[in-house]
Amino acid sequence: MGFLKNPSLISSRILKLSFFLIVFIVNNSFGAFGAKTRHFKWEVEYMHWAPDCKEGVVMGINGQFPGPTIQARAGDTIHLELTNHLHTEGVVIHWHGIRQIDTPWADGTASISQCPINPGESFVYRFKVDKAGTYFYHGHYGMQRSAGLYGSLIVDVEEGKKEPFHYDGEFNLLLSDLWHKSAHEQEVDLSSKPMRWIGEPQVYFYFNLPHAFL
Repeated sequence: MGFLKNPSLISSRILKLSFFLIVFIVNNSFGAFGAKTRHFKWEVEYMHWAPDCKEGVVMGINGQFPGPTIQARAGDTIHLELTNHLHTEGVVIHWHGIRQIDTPWADGTASISQCPINPGESFVYRFKVDKAGTYFYHGHYGMQRSAGLYGSLIVDVEEGKKEPFHYDGEFNLLLSDLWHKSAHEQEVDLSSKPMRWIGEPQVYFYFNLPHAFL
């Protein structure tokens, strides 16, 4: 215990420890300044829609098809409460391209990292979007993406930062295809033995989605 007889040595070690602690906190907080938690409340349900003038049943979110566009900034946290209003099937949402660091339960892979959300029940997705980019989300249970359960997730750069390139304007296109045959019938055809090919989609279409800079 000889080092206790040298107060200057103790002070030096405490000073170094404090310095490294401050550096650690700053490094882990950098980029989080100005970050926000963005709250959403979604209800998933089937609805009648005619995207190509032929009415059919699609899967929508809050009465919208395709689903609402989520906008955030890098470093933000998404807090989304999803309620399943489907009558007879579970639902999950996969956030395509989001790394889900420390939040694997929010990845939305049914029966792997998350149990399906049962009819009438709710689940809160809470995760951080750490990298700027244009992503999309979609249903990851059965044929729900084919039924219309998808939308855009747009992550702008952090507050105070600029894009590494210049452009005059921006718009976002969400490309999709559409079968007149229901998603349930497609699922039965594809899983039957012998398999029944569902054919090419009857419609290819795109949605021009507005992008309001945050």
